[in-house]
Amino acid sequence: MVKHMEIETGSEYQRDCGKIRIKRTKLEHGFPAWMTTGFKNIGVSSNIVVASDGSGLFRTISEAVRMAPTMSKYRFVIKIKRGLYQENVEIPRDKPNIMFVGEGMDSTVISGSKNFIDGVSTFNSATLTVIGDRFLARDITIINTSGPEKHQAIALRVTSNSAFFRCNFTSYQDTLYVHSLRQFYHECTIQGTIDFIFGNAAAVFQNCLILVRKPNHGQKNMITAQGREDTNQNTGISLHNCTILVAGDLAEVGKGRVSTFLGRPWRNYSRTIVMKSYLGDLIHPRGWYKWDRYSTINTVEYIEYKNYGPGSDTRRRVKCRGYKKDYSEDKAKQFTVGMFLHDEADD
Repeated sequence: MVKHMEIETGSEYQRDCGKIRIKRTKLEHGFPAWMTTGFKNIGVSSNIVVASDGSGLFRTISEAVRMAPTMSKYRFVIKIKRGLYQENVEIPRDKPNIMFVGEGMDSTVISGSKNFIDGVSTFNSATLTVIGDRFLARDITIINTSGPEKHQAIALRVTSNSAFFRCNFTSYQDTLYVHSLRQFYHECTIQGTIDFIFGNAAAVFQNCLILVRKPNHGQKNMITAQGREDTNQNTGISLHNCTILVAGDLAEVGKGRVSTFLGRPWRNYSRTIVMKSYLGDLIHPRGWYKWDRYSTINTVEYIEYKNYGPGSDTRRRVKCRGYKKDYSEDKAKQFTVGMFLHDEADD
């Protein structure tokens, strides 16, 4: 753990998951073609080393990104050694094929604190912003340290085809902005309160740990807020083989005091599927929530398929045309990584 910071990365929860018999299945349909070499290769070699203690070529991640080649067709690996990096980092559009390799989510931490209350727009509040295409990252924590009283405060915003392995994303409201294109998250930890996985990408979260934190007094927790605006958009949020539990701060006050929902529609054609996942007893029996009193959930697509755990009982779920719990295996497979994130350009 990085000294002088108390970050709940989820590694202790991962160790305890065996106690509740978490069911893990193999990757279905492989990886998208645009996810190239090095994603899970422990021995991947680096082009540049960043170290906050001065033992690398650079002390900051932003310096290393500036040194990366422009419009390169080849993978450029930035090794980020253990340490706390207090900076807001952006991967610009003209820097594709960058990969961040940390030394573990308990060790390599990128930290920022921009937020809405202090005058920064939600869109621009991210600690890490990814615009460059085919970005990869593994073994890193990305955190926005603004508390719940600061409202919208993004840890990660992604506007490209990107993938993340064993990373931790922590904030409160709006933790992870899956803005657009295709995104894959494998064995990651995502922590937050309100709409903390939101956006209009085609995003698959596989074998991820989702920790729900304590919100401001009187607020409800919403895990997802998907923003599909048109039925022709092939976008959505897919939680596949994930585990949804309470974080430590919410457990202390009692999860029964805060209503937690799987999601609400950011736009009228919002689409979210939760499948083969463990749902803890924090999930409200209705499961899903309206955006506000003027919104509709009749045009959304909310799917639950073969989930388990105390929060998976669907008998009291919200009644609307868009909610589906009787789904076939073939239809559910459309939202697995190999099919949902596949594109004709990959062929």
